[in-house]
Amino acid sequence: MRMKTRVTLTVDPKVSHRAKDVARRQGISLSALVEKLLAAAADPSTQPKESASFSQRWKGKMQLATPSDARSKRLHAKYKLTT
Repeated sequence: MRMKTRVTLTVDPKVSHRAKDVARRQGISLSALVEKLLAAAADPSTQPKESASFSQRWKGKMQLATPSDARSKRLHAKYKLTT
């Protein structure tokens, strides 16, 4: 059995209360929740890969109205938007 290391953390009270609620819902202690989160953060395989930019993720997912004013027409032309 490994020895545990005691760590003192200072967090915002609102964060602390929400974290305790999360731990309670998961049926674990706050210490276990923090340990679980720290272990996940320290493991590079669990880190998200470099993600696409906002515009790349949303490209083609929204439909814009037909440009009716000069500003809309310039934006459509600049960002190569289709209607």
